[in-house]
Amino acid sequence: MTPSQARSRSRPLFAWTVFGLFALLVALLGGSSRPDAVQILALRPLAALFLAPVLYFWAWPHMRDMCTPFLLLAALTALIAIQLVPLPPGLWQALSGRGPVAELDAALGTAGIWRPLSMVPSRTLDTLASMIVPLTALALIAMLRIRRSALLYTVVALGGVSALLGLLQIAGGDALYFYDSANRGSPIGFFANRNHAAVFYAMTLVTLAYLATAPDLGRRPPWHNILLGVLAVLVLLAALLTGSRAGLLALVLALAAGAGLFRARHVRRTRARQADATEISPVLGLRLALGLGVAAVAGIVVLFFVFDSIPALDRLAEQGLADDMRGQLAPILFEMIGRYGLTGSGFGTFEEVYHISEPAALMLPQYINQAHNDWAQWVIEGGLPAVAIAAGFLVWLVGAMRAIFRGRYGFVRGLHWVTLIAIALSASLVDYPLRIPLFQFAAVLWLAALCRERRRARDGY
Repeated sequence: MTPSQARSRSRPLFAWTVFGLFALLVALLGGSSRPDAVQILALRPLAALFLAPVLYFWAWPHMRDMCTPFLLLAALTALIAIQLVPLPPGLWQALSGRGPVAELDAALGTAGIWRPLSMVPSRTLDTLASMIVPLTALALIAMLRIRRSALLYTVVALGGVSALLGLLQIAGGDALYFYDSANRGSPIGFFANRNHAAVFYAMTLVTLAYLATAPDLGRRPPWHNILLGVLAVLVLLAALLTGSRAGLLALVLALAAGAGLFRARHVRRTRARQADATEISPVLGLRLALGLGVAAVAGIVVLFFVFDSIPALDRLAEQGLADDMRGQLAPILFEMIGRYGLTGSGFGTFEEVYHISEPAALMLPQYINQAHNDWAQWVIEGGLPAVAIAAGFLVWLVGAMRAIFRGRYGFVRGLHWVTLIAIALSASLVDYPLRIPLFQFAAVLWLAALCRERRRARDGY
């Protein structure tokens, strides 16, 4: 065997080892967005080490499928860095929303200080450091040439292991919670917040259904769908027990999409049998396993309803969404958008600048660390430049969906991706899942798989 042949054979093993280690690192340390979480202090420098294989294998052709998302992510990183550049006093004081700080400067005799656009530079610097995870993840996937199917199976593996860990947590494993600020008593798995865990579980269920029904993943062993069914039961059970209202709504979308995917597979197989009368019918054992899996899922849901113990439903009954803190924050967020929406207050600064607009009626023992509406917070912190980046991504996303729906198996592929996008965007209206490093990593996995699938659709596969 020549040296070049040896390197060619060893590369897949090396790629999977590096990619697996990065996934494990983010899963164990990336479940919280709090800047004071000790896990975050370890995650970022360790994630930066994975830039070494990225630089070693760097080649622009490998980035071809993911060029636009990568450039948009790089543009966001550059915008965050620009917010840290000091500005002349006159220019800074002329920016909208800087009046209270300018008055303090005048009173303290510090009006001549050059300040960055960010109103809390330390928080913006923390946000800049957080970009190492999604940037490294996307570059690593591109340079190691991780396949679409491998990306999707990695997502469902993360969801399944997190759900299993979550069920062990509520079974009495208090020591299994990774974070001091975790929602103890909920099956949050790798996460610190039940809302983020529940939304992730719902999105995992959609991909599980897609992997079980996708017609273009090649021949799969008999145990494939059985394993996916077991994972689906674990994830569904954990999702129902989280007590997250947003997660429950996401779960409804996920189950509806899953039903649509299985229905599409049934129609496709029926048509194939009608077109070829000699086709061998599916193995009875697989049908039985699938039927038992569906019956088990239905049974779990029925039992929850019979015993009136779905935590999220209980929370909906106790307190309506309009009466929640999120509803009371809405008018304040609109006011802050009007104040900072042009240039932004600086990424990561919401918790601090919120105090400027905080009404006396909401000065409660609970503190507001995020807007719990990431669409609004994106505008408040990033201003029009951030809106432009988001608009660019949405335009690219629409183009990708158009290509997929027009391509082969357009309905099946499109339903999977549209449901994932709908869940992520709707969850961001009431929370901030995409600010969590683990959720960012999962989003990058889905995004990279979408890029691969968009390419396949355009090539007619």
